[in-house]
Amino acid sequence: MAKVLFRVSYSIADGKRADYLAAIANVRSFYAGTETQFALFETKGKHNHFQEVYTYPTAEAYDASDDPEATAPISGAIEKIYSLAKDVSYDVSTEVA
Repeated sequence: MAKVLFRVSYSIADGKRADYLAAIANVRSFYAGTETQFALFETKGKHNHFQEVYTYPTAEAYDASDDPEATAPISGAIEKIYSLAKDVSYDVSTEVA
């Protein structure tokens, strides 16, 4: 079964970094207890430009991540993040065996 890599890139306005980091901490805690690996990166040389990187163990796990019931515990944090984010882009890649 191939892994799926899902990346979300965006910028956060100056002055909103603390709010953003508080919200993303909830996301990090949520995924710490799952099979999905989560990491947050800040782009070198681009202040407040972030990438959320999710590695799902299977395509089925990635597909299931769209279920609102599965992400209900962090729905408030997700809404906060995307209310702060601008220039959002997504990328999905599948592992090559």
